[in-house]
Amino acid sequence: MDLATNAIPLLMMILVGALAGTLAARIMKGDTFGFAVNALLGIGGGVVGGVLFNFLGFEPGSNVVKVLNDSYGLTLGNAFIGQLISATVGAIIILFIARFVRGGGRAKR
Repeated sequence: MDLATNAIPLLMMILVGALAGTLAARIMKGDTFGFAVNALLGIGGGVVGGVLFNFLGFEPGSNVVKVLNDSYGLTLGNAFIGQLISATVGAIIILFIARFVRGGGRAKR
C-alpha cells in the first residue's frame, strides 16, 4: 500500500474533524479548544453523527450540495459536506451530553 493513498483520507478526517469541532463549539456558545481538541471532538462527532444519520436513514448534505451546485455553479461532492454536517451534529451531541454530565445543564448568565 502506498503511504500517500492512506494519508489523504486521514488528513481529510482530521481537517473535517477540526472544522466540525470548531463549528460545534461555536454553535454551543463555548470556546474553541484548540486545533487538536477540536479535531478529536469533530472526529468523535463524526462517529456519533454517522451512526445517528445511518440509523435514521438520512444522507446528510445531499440536498445542501444540490442547492449550492445549482445556485452557484459549484461542483461540490456529497461526501465532504455530508461528513461536515454529520460530524458537526455529532460533536454538538457530545458537547451537550458533556455539559449535562458536568452539571452545567443551564448556561450561567
